[in-house]
Amino acid sequence: MNLPARRPYGRTGLEVGPLTYGAMSVTADPDIASGVAPSLLRALDLGVNLIDTARVYPGSEELIRKTLAAWRGPRPLISTKVQSLCEDAWRFPHPLNEAYTPASIRRSVDDSLGALGVETLDIVHLHQWHYGWTHEPAWLDTLKALRREGKLRFIAISAQDHEHDALLEVVSRGLVDGIQLILNLFESRPLNAALPLAEARGVGVIGRCVMDSGGLSGGLTRDDFLARRFLQHAPFEDYIARLQALHQAFCPKFADDLAELALRFAAYAPGVSTITLGLPTTRLVDQTLAVLAKGPLPDEAVRSLGREHVWTKNFYEKLL
Repeated sequence: MNLPARRPYGRTGLEVGPLTYGAMSVTADPDIASGVAPSLLRALDLGVNLIDTARVYPGSEELIRKTLAAWRGPRPLISTKVQSLCEDAWRFPHPLNEAYTPASIRRSVDDSLGALGVETLDIVHLHQWHYGWTHEPAWLDTLKALRREGKLRFIAISAQDHEHDALLEVVSRGLVDGIQLILNLFESRPLNAALPLAEARGVGVIGRCVMDSGGLSGGLTRDDFLARRFLQHAPFEDYIARLQALHQAFCPKFADDLAELALRFAAYAPGVSTITLGLPTTRLVDQTLAVLAKGPLPDEAVRSLGREHVWTKNFYEKLL
């Protein structure tokens, strides 16, 4: 397999592959034995060099630690996210001190260091972001202090839901080293502002939800669809109609199937450093890297997706 070349993660000096191992689902690996996840080992064997996790992913950081203890290659880069104090800030704006305080940020970073068994975290995100926090320095001052102490290397924020525009001022002012945002066949709007600005400012970008919680795999039954809480708010019939429109317009002209279309669109979008994707089986790891080895979609396809298939959905609006 010809693996895609690594790219810069902004101006940090880090080099990352187009695929990041998304560890939200690592504990779902059916072949876990003795605390080791074969899917993660397979990804590392094939050259994936960034793991994306979070303090709130149950058991994820601990399983990563045990799996890396069984890994005999170079230590991969690790990105994690600070745990919020405020549950419904996932969707609605709250004062910064209700979601993150200097003490809670420190506690979350220290807990991640302990769970992962490392002395330094490569990238640390705030796990959610609201625009108003741009003008409150406590979160950034705390993360900078932790960086001076050697507990983290680079500071990032993860956009709230589809609110990628809330990142623009932070990126423009050069306050962070990286951002994470939703990017997929239905949510291509970051191509218009957030991604070009990040590229111009030298800010690393991790694209997430690139398969729209599995909806863009093209293989979900009605029962599968209804069982996925991030898709439940979208009418199944409407979703299927939009998938059919995508398939008719782009497959097989530009990609063999919708999964390939989704992966190549997001991974090679201008300004994207890497995409994070749940890969809880070795088979999924192999399939995904084989697709990405095909390279980017033609410009014609990317332009058409951005013009004709945008469909904004708020993941969290009905979950609280």
